Amino acid sequence: MISFSRRVSRPVLAAAVIGTFALTLGACGSSGDSGGDDSVVIGYTGPLSGGGAAYGENVQTGLQMAVDDLNEDGLEVDGKKVTIELESLDDKYAPSTAASNAQRLADQDEAPVVVSPNAGAIKAIQQINNGRSKFLIAAYTSDPAIMQVDNPLTMMIPPNFESYAAPYTEQGMKHGGEKLALLGTQSEYGQQWTEAITDEWEKAGGEIGSDNSVDYATVSDFAGPVSKALAEKPDSIFVGGPSQPTALIMEQARKQGFEGSFLVMDQAKLDEMATVTEIENLTNSIGVLPVKEYDDPGNRDFLKKYADVAGDDKVATSETALNYQSVAVIAKAMEVAGTTSEPEKIRAAIPDALSQVDDKYKVNGFPTEITGQGHLMNPELEVTHLDENEKYVKVPVDQVSDVK
Repeated sequence: MISFSRRVSRPVLAAAVIGTFALTLGACGSSGDSGGDDSVVIGYTGPLSGGGAAYGENVQTGLQMAVDDLNEDGLEVDGKKVTIELESLDDKYAPSTAASNAQRLADQDEAPVVVSPNAGAIKAIQQINNGRSKFLIAAYTSDPAIMQVDNPLTMMIPPNFESYAAPYTEQGMKHGGEKLALLGTQSEYGQQWTEAITDEWEKAGGEIGSDNSVDYATVSDFAGPVSKALAEKPDSIFVGGPSQPTALIMEQARKQGFEGSFLVMDQAKLDEMATVTEIENLTNSIGVLPVKEYDDPGNRDFLKKYADVAGDDKVATSETALNYQSVAVIAKAMEVAGTTSEPEKIRAAIPDALSQVDDKYKVNGFPTEITGQGHLMNPELEVTHLDENEKYVKVPVDQVSDVK
């Protein structure tokens, strides 16, 4: 049976037990000359403790589910069977720790790929992944800045968040009105979102109220900030941070009589928020499309497997689903490239690998191309309007360029 690092969290270990299968581990890399199987490590550095632990574990669960499925299906690279191992390290959301973790994974575990779900961490890792040690960064961030540096060994997984500003504005005005209140989180990413939505809203001729951004990580009583925002009588409110506090802010706004539309940044997930507050508090909201609403061929089986791993009370989010399918892309690229140890060749093989990934791994807007800068692209990207009947109405997105 595959062995796991002691650093892998209990939920992920449980996932591995559910997916039990016999494996023989051999030498690391693709060039072993023994008769046994080879193995390759995919590294992961993310927040597995502290305030970001739930987010980090959602990413890790998707990675481990993919590793389990790929090993069960069997991966063959350059004529040899290869076992994939996931090695996870906790960086507590600290970029410097993430960079140290990535270096360790590359040097000690010979990981040709390291996954990171934090823009600040990714930017730090980009300083070291194409020098003494070379490894591909599987970058789970919507921040296009990571595509604006000269780093050929970066693969960006989710959509550029700036693509959401135009459809959010259009839908917000259509279902609310022209005056927007700002109640996003004070994190760096939240402020990037606030700036993007402000620019787009004003470009469309709308009015922006005062910036009432709040620290979603430390504030627990949202009545005051919500009351202050509503005092300006907005038609729409921009909100967003982690799902749980975002749901509580929206609940508080409804309690105080707000009947307009919400624009919900992509960090928060509408279906996940519906486990925190009544869904009626979330209607007339524009947000990212829930995983369960995608029509990809592997979606239903993925959701069933996720329920087996995480329990019926947990919602599969894009953090889990997008990282699940990205590992399948990486594995297929290794197969196409004929190597598990040369990240440049693995990266170069991704364009050809995308069309060869099995349908079971296509679960959440599967990408059909990768840009020259390294961004995986799903040309049929959609967001959603959760209407008054509690139905998710899909809204197409015209994606913007990552390059300024």
